[in-house]
Amino acid sequence: MSSPIPPEILDHVVDQLHNDPTTLKTYCLVSKSWIHRARKHLFASVSFDPLTRTIGLWKETFPDPINSPAHHARTLSILHARLAGNSDTILTFCNVERLNVITGGSRDDQISLVPLRGSFPILRSLYLSFISLPDSDIFGLICSFPLLEDLTLDSVGPGHAGGRWKAPPTSPRLSGTLRVETEFEGVRTITRRLLDLPNGIHFTKIRVPWLSEEDVRFTMKLVSMCADNLHSINITVNITTSRSGMFPSLSPPNL
Repeated sequence: MSSPIPPEILDHVVDQLHNDPTTLKTYCLVSKSWIHRARKHLFASVSFDPLTRTIGLWKETFPDPINSPAHHARTLSILHARLAGNSDTILTFCNVERLNVITGGSRDDQISLVPLRGSFPILRSLYLSFISLPDSDIFGLICSFPLLEDLTLDSVGPGHAGGRWKAPPTSPRLSGTLRVETEFEGVRTITRRLLDLPNGIHFTKIRVPWLSEEDVRFTMKLVSMCADNLHSINITVNITTSRSGMFPSLSPPNL
């Protein structure tokens, strides 16, 4: 079906409907020539969840990677790290800029993030939620994305596996936002390896929790390393006890 309407106008109409997937799906049924632009928005964000077999359905629907809309995805969410083993599918998402990885409810020592390393060459934002992962998995993944700017580490469990980890020769500049979210561990435990990265850290925004006096001291180190670029810092204070007993409540400094 040919259209007398210039393609630039049609593209503009589709772009205005980017938050209306129902209309976009109907739009795809009108003409094959309209599908490509609609897919740009329909598949801008893709989520794989093992409970709903989404990755299996994706393979069934798009068996040929060449014709897959994976290249449209800018945000990819993997809701269980075991899905990372589907490298034949994951690697087709070559234009992802934001990656969300939730390791799942099982023991983290039974999964590996290695298949995800370097899989997204233009990645700029990483969200990683885990129960207990070794430093080699966490920071090996971080260092595999040379353009990475924003980093969120969300520890949802009471334990963190340190382990041995040797910093690689290069690392991303990390010039965006650092967010640490945890109710069990302090910021020092989760992010201590950031201080070892060869290219340093250059965050412009930092958001961290304070759960102990050690977190206060470590935050000062983070601020010192990012001093030339830091614009703002948001601190959640929840300091009530220490190993030596009670100590006065602390307030975030005026940074």
